[in-house]
Amino acid sequence: MAEQDPILEVRGLTKHFKSGNAMRVNIVKALEDVSFKLYPGKVVALVGESGSGKSTTARLIARLYDPTAGDILYDGKNVALAHSRKAMLDYRRHVQMIFQDPFGSLNPVHRVEYILKRPLLLHKKAKRGNIQEEVQLLLKRVSLTPAEEFAEKYPHQLSGGQRQRVAIARALAVEPKVILADEPVSMLDVSIRMGVLNLMAQLRDENNIAFLYVTHDLASARYFADETMVMYAGRVVESGPSEELIRSPQHPYTQLLLSAVPDPSRGLRTQEVEITGEVPSLGAVGQGCPFAPRCKHVMARCHEAMPPVTDLGGGRMTRCYLFEGGATGVNSAESAAAAAQVRA
Repeated sequence: MAEQDPILEVRGLTKHFKSGNAMRVNIVKALEDVSFKLYPGKVVALVGESGSGKSTTARLIARLYDPTAGDILYDGKNVALAHSRKAMLDYRRHVQMIFQDPFGSLNPVHRVEYILKRPLLLHKKAKRGNIQEEVQLLLKRVSLTPAEEFAEKYPHQLSGGQRQRVAIARALAVEPKVILADEPVSMLDVSIRMGVLNLMAQLRDENNIAFLYVTHDLASARYFADETMVMYAGRVVESGPSEELIRSPQHPYTQLLLSAVPDPSRGLRTQEVEITGEVPSLGAVGQGCPFAPRCKHVMARCHEAMPPVTDLGGGRMTRCYLFEGGATGVNSAESAAAAAQVRA
């Protein structure tokens, strides 16, 4: 059977922001050379600490920012530089975004009915004569019933979980092929997070939607995502099938993330990892590996250039000199000894 084609592909995506003033301009390297593919009915999770570039990636794909470099291919066509109203409307009909803060993403002066009407009319997904029926169908799809009552409510009259379900319904209104979910459960009570994740999983299966799931929560990535990508300081340092990556992390930074999971009884915690220092300022990241100042396995070349992508097999990759040369060997005795210690 032929491999399924990706619905959306990102190649070498890079974003630099300028900060400072006319006398001194600083370049903030928010994202550097990020590549991945999204497939229909599959979920890719972006995991990392705050400031790692996860949300910037999602906003670039949503075309809220213009990339500094790189390509965004939807259905084989490069949309990275599209700016016309028609091109943007067409792209956003297929690629929708769910934001982290459901209250901030919903207009507080309008009822739910109006919020869901707008995308239906803007993208010509319903006629004015049956618009109320379409709104109620959307609310039922996200389990907000009785739908006629929720349609009349304002955002402040809803709980956090209900507001996020409205935001999901708004994204579904245009029948998207891709949904970018930017930490959609991080601001919700723990007791209702699973319900929203299960709702997205149901919609993924029923509608064959490709999801990019941005999160700092490894447990939810393991539960919801087929593949997980670990980001640090704007770079992807490791990726692979979620279950395998979390059970056997290879990059020292991934091991650090796993060691911080507070519930070892659920099998999510690795051995203790001794790491010092803080996440670097993105304006101060040099040419080498951004994790080098904090890594106990650091070598001289780690400060000189970003490690290349190393294929570990089984759909897994990492960017670390410890594994340069592949899963079965490395290029020096120093690297081999350090890699053996990491794998232990």
